[in-house]
Amino acid sequence: MIPLGDILARRDPASMIQMISNHKAPFSAVEIGFGNGEFLQHAALERPDGLFFGIEVSINCVMKALKRTRRSSLGNVRLLLGDARFLLNECFPEDWLDAVYMNFPCPWPKSRHAKRRVTSWGFGDVLAGVLKIGGLFELVTDDERYAEDAAITIPSHPAIEMEAFEADPLRKVRTKYERKWMEAGRRIYLLRFRKERSFRRKTLGRGVEELHKALERPCPELRELSTLTGREGGQKEARWVFRDCYINPEGVVLLETLTSDEGFEQSFFFRIVPRGQGCMVKVDASTRPFTTPSVSGAFLEVVSFLEGGGL
Repeated sequence: MIPLGDILARRDPASMIQMISNHKAPFSAVEIGFGNGEFLQHAALERPDGLFFGIEVSINCVMKALKRTRRSSLGNVRLLLGDARFLLNECFPEDWLDAVYMNFPCPWPKSRHAKRRVTSWGFGDVLAGVLKIGGLFELVTDDERYAEDAAITIPSHPAIEMEAFEADPLRKVRTKYERKWMEAGRRIYLLRFRKERSFRRKTLGRGVEELHKALERPCPELRELSTLTGREGGQKEARWVFRDCYINPEGVVLLETLTSDEGFEQSFFFRIVPRGQGCMVKVDASTRPFTTPSVSGAFLEVVSFLEGGGL
């Protein structure tokens, strides 16, 4: 088991690809949204020669699953915290996975939340990029409309074919939510898809490697930074906006920043710290983002702003 601190510290896609590709196994799979880790645990126990990654956006779920895997002494499970679409596309090697599983994802039924659905247009590119030819994507849901949407959008990708669409399937392991919905009399839908043809994926590209810089000027005051807050920058595919800023009695400044890379959004703080007669600009460790092009662009704009005297 990789220590949790090590998992959370790896925020550069290139270094994560290197870290992940160093792990070799006859079978490699990912579960998106693993919840309490029940399905992940079963899969890892059933195939001890395999390597299983779990991706979650909830730190509480990561901690629960970590405890579960440790109790079972599982050495073939790796847990990742973050957006699954971004992690799969940017942080896993191409044509690398044998399977991707998703059990009872949030259906996001409101139209304004459509882009949050993993079945939205574009997810097929992610699957086709990371799966080997012959690789499996398995989706289980209790939402019939969600299942029907997935049955249309995912196999519309030229590299992916739908293999099965089953109602109330027999499964070796049933998750907590699956048992709950079955007891409530709800139907369960299972969909299987295969990658049948090769596909060259598109990635966001790398940002600057070092997100910290020492400047030969004192820390800015809030009055100076007020002209920066609310400012937007970047291009259509990689944009950022500086939201607000805060300063403590020691003169340390936090600049709230929101970035978006082709829909992948991150919210974090730049930290400007007094250092002798000058200051240091860096990303606040407690909100450390992935180093995407928009994060790099925002960092360079902050540095340029401060070096130019706030102009």
